[in-house]
Amino acid sequence: MPPFDRDVNTVFQDYALFPHMSVAENVAYGPRVRGVRTAERRSRAVEMLELVRLGRSPTAGRTSSPAASGSGSPSPAR
Repeated sequence: MPPFDRDVNTVFQDYALFPHMSVAENVAYGPRVRGVRTAERRSRAVEMLELVRLGRSPTAGRTSSPAASGSGSPSPAR
């Protein structure tokens, strides 16, 4: 299969790709852009977070932006 036909995403090293969104929302962003329905998108995001053992993590629903969280200090890097 030629590379341009592959369903591949880029994974950035910075944990705050979209700092105003939660970890789960960041994970679900790709399917969202591709038009996947909300329920399926959320289900896939949970599945992927559980795969890397973050599914039940308190950070799964947390944003990484100080503005989004309302605190004046940045979120700690993990």
